[in-house]
Amino acid sequence: MKILGIDTSSYINTAGLIDGDRILAEVAWEAKNSSLQKIISIIDFTLTSAGLTLEDIEGLAVGIGPGSWTGVRVGVTVGKTFAYIKDIPICGISSLDILAYGARNVSALLCPIIDANRQIVYAALYRPQGDSITQVSEYYVGEITKLLEIIPHNASADEVIFFLGNGASLHRDIIDKTLGPLATYGSQIEDVQRGSIVALLAAHRFDTGESKDSLACLSLAPLYLKESAAQALLTKRESVC
Repeated sequence: MKILGIDTSSYINTAGLIDGDRILAEVAWEAKNSSLQKIISIIDFTLTSAGLTLEDIEGLAVGIGPGSWTGVRVGVTVGKTFAYIKDIPICGISSLDILAYGARNVSALLCPIIDANRQIVYAALYRPQGDSITQVSEYYVGEITKLLEIIPHNASADEVIFFLGNGASLHRDIIDKTLGPLATYGSQIEDVQRGSIVALLAAHRFDTGESKDSLACLSLAPLYLKESAAQALLTKRESVC
């Protein structure tokens, strides 16, 4: 199945194209210009690089965040538009899942971190499982210090934690201070989402029967963890009152 994956949620935007488990093409560019025209031209370049056109694409995958609010919306809009026009299935993939899957061959507890505003981060914990990953925590949004308090409760004794993502690089000093030698880090390549991984994760969902209906594009929406966290806090306060 030929699947086009795009992710515009980070400071690096990316588009990737797969056929089954083969990566046909992949392009990354700085998100200084996340205009609709720029993204569409990059998608066209990605397809041309593989000798394909949009008519050859059988499925679409798009990163839904968390990340840049504007960037995510642009990417989701492009994906939904193409899916609707071409009448092909679409699948939304969390940016945290994308980062973790890129490190699926690392023998450690995986912790991708995406910075929100230098005080708040998005994160989740995963374990490699064969050629895939399993999420072992809820998505987290909050202060980095609180995240580092939570992680040991999900880790085995003396288990190494593999941090990746731009939030891990930004907060490396406090991570090292808190976890010491148990903290290891990804490379610059592993710190950004990849369009091919977006597509590979979607391929698994298509194979298992998820997101088969092209009308799923009508309900696809960005993953806004801030809103979810705020609602959870409000509910907690109301229960106390």
